[in-house]
This record gives sequence, C-alpha cells and structure tokens, in this order.
Amino acid sequence: MPTILFLIHCLVALNLFGAALAGAVHTTLVRKVRNLSFVYFGWSLAGQVLALPLLLATVGSLYLAQFGARPSPVIAIANLATIILFVIILFRAWRGSLKLSKVVRNRRGGVFGRFVLGALFPFRLRGRSVTRLKNIAYGPKGRRNLVDVYAPKKTPSSLMPVLMTVHGGGWVIGRKGQQSQPLIQYMASQGWLVVDINYRLGPWTRMPAMIQDVLRAVAWIKANIERYNGNPDFVALSGGSAGGHLVALAALASDAQSFKPGFETVDCSIDACVPVYGLYDLLNDNGAMRGGFEELQKFMTMLVMPGSPNTHKDAWQQASPINYIGQDAPPMMFLHGRHDALADFESAKSFAQSLERVSNNAVLFVDLPGSQHGYDFAHAPPTPEHVRAVHRFLEEVRSGKILAK
Repeated sequence: MPTILFLIHCLVALNLFGAALAGAVHTTLVRKVRNLSFVYFGWSLAGQVLALPLLLATVGSLYLAQFGARPSPVIAIANLATIILFVIILFRAWRGSLKLSKVVRNRRGGVFGRFVLGALFPFRLRGRSVTRLKNIAYGPKGRRNLVDVYAPKKTPSSLMPVLMTVHGGGWVIGRKGQQSQPLIQYMASQGWLVVDINYRLGPWTRMPAMIQDVLRAVAWIKANIERYNGNPDFVALSGGSAGGHLVALAALASDAQSFKPGFETVDCSIDACVPVYGLYDLLNDNGAMRGGFEELQKFMTMLVMPGSPNTHKDAWQQASPINYIGQDAPPMMFLHGRHDALADFESAKSFAQSLERVSNNAVLFVDLPGSQHGYDFAHAPPTPEHVRAVHRFLEEVRSGKILAK
C-alpha cells in the first residue's frame, strides 16, 4: 500500500509541475505539432486559472516529500520548482490586474482583495442579482439562432444599454451560456442588458454563415430589445477567440450585403466593440503571425471555410476583419494575453495598430503579461479587473468621453 501511495504522490507532483511549467512558459512551437497545441493550452490554462489552489497543493506535496512515510528528495526538488513557477504565474496575473485597473480610468481601489478572492475561488457561483431569460429565437435556424437575455433583477427606470456576447470555440464548438460568464454577470449586475447568442457552426455550415448569424442577431436586437427594457440606440459587442473574430468583423463590416441575406437594408452598425484574443488577419496580410499560420489555414479549410485560400481566396478575404479597416470603425478595445497559444498575439497587436492609425474613433489594445487564451472564462485573476475594464470602457463610450481621438 505505501508503494501505491508513493506512486500516486509522484503522479500528482508530476502533474502539478506540468501545469506550472505550461502556465509559466510560453512557446509557439506547439502550433506546429498536430494536437499538441491543445494539450499545452489545456495544461497552461489550468495552471493559470488554478495557480493559487495548485500552489497550496504543491506546498502539501512538499511537506509529504519531506516528512511523509516515504520522503523523496526528487519530489521535493520538483515541488520547489513548481512553487517558483506558480509564484511567477501569480505575479504576472497581478501585473495584468494592475494594468487592467488603469484602463480608461484608474480604479485601483480593491484590486488586491479581488485578486486574492479570485485566485482562491476561481469558480464562484453566479450572482443572485441577475435574471436570465433563455432560448429566445432571433432567426430561423432553430437552436443555433437562439439567445439568452441577462438583466438585473431590479429593473432600472430607463432603457438599459445592450451588450451582445458571442462565444468562441474555433467556429465549430460552443454555445451560449458557456463562456464570458464573469463579464455577462458583472455587466448585468451593473445595469446592462446582456444578450448571449448561439450561431451556426462548422463543419455543417461554412463561412459566412457565422457572421450572417451575428449580424442577424444585431438586427433582432435593434428591432426587439425594447420589449426587454433594452436600449436599441446603444448596442455593443464582445466575444473571445472565434467570437472575437466575429464581433470585430461585425463591427467593421456591418454594411456588407453578403453578410445580411434577406435583411440587406437593415442598419446593423454597433456603437462599441471589445474583441478578446481573436483572429483578425486570416491570410496573414500584415505578416505579423509568428507561428502556426499553416496549421490555422488547414484547420479552417477543413472545418470552417468553403475551401482553401488557393481555391477560395475571395471568401477568406471577405471573412478577414483586416480588409474592412476604415475611419468609420466604432470605438474598439482589444484584450489579448502575451502567452496565447491559439490566437497569435503579435498578429492581433499589429491589426489593432493598423486600425488605430486610420480610425476616427478610439482604439485601445491591452496586452496582458502571461495570460493564456480563454483566461476570462473563470473569475481567476486578471478576470475581476478584465470585466471592470470592459465596463468602464463601454460606459465612457456611452457617455461620449472616448468616442473620438
């Protein structure tokens, strides 16, 4: 029996070290190996979101390695290395929290308390001050054209500004209710009406079906949201990963006729947009993508696009937000982690810089040290400051203070 326990201890110590190493060390090399990027991404994200609980578990493992029934110097050394790596992860999360606290307006008060609470309890329950109306149809495509509407339980006396959220999942998986819950719950608790949408996915449907659904949802909001006490005169978009790509595309190409079949004349323009760790240059026209470009194209050709860039280049250009950069872009704030394993950080930064040079409205790019793709799905740092930064940005846009440069 002691041997079995020792082997379990070794396995636990190895997994703790793996999560800490993947969470602390960034590499783009994994993008070149089939399926490895997703393994690395999963370990890395777990190591970041659970950094403090796993750090405490490592301290327990170190104690057993030193004073348990079967002391092990090798496990003790691994535990010490793991502790150092988790400290690095938490330090970077703290730096990201501070950076987010200064976005738009400096609101540093309470940052440390929220940091500790989020680090200890990354999977907190949803707020009791928010209500949710489920499965409202916005289009004819069945369950893929449904939305959930979140609102504060205490209904404001005036119409509420609207935030529409679009989930990620590589354009092939995911559904409403799964992602961006910290942001959704916080925005609704602050008096916003949040509309979380489903949309058609690949490989059963291909681009541009996804962006058509996003703009159809915007059109539905503008026509129907008043019955839910929402203000159709202020509609903002946010989404992460594939959702980040789609909301950026919707914000910049809201008048593209091919994206609005059957509702070509409907005004689908939006008032602000917050894309998070998205892909904005599908053909790498800005040349900034450091790695994984060929893998991305293979994946999208197989599951998302109607064909390869060689045979369907027009479709790829049509679906790439970089081709719609212009001076009339709405105010936009991009958030992206430097350790993103799936959506290239440098490409996103280059896109935001290109947009900032020509747009008449504000363009912010917030780079978060050490943060992984999907970091905001839980309440772990820097998410508590992420949701507050998004709220401040949108409130500044709504008040007219951050519209123009």
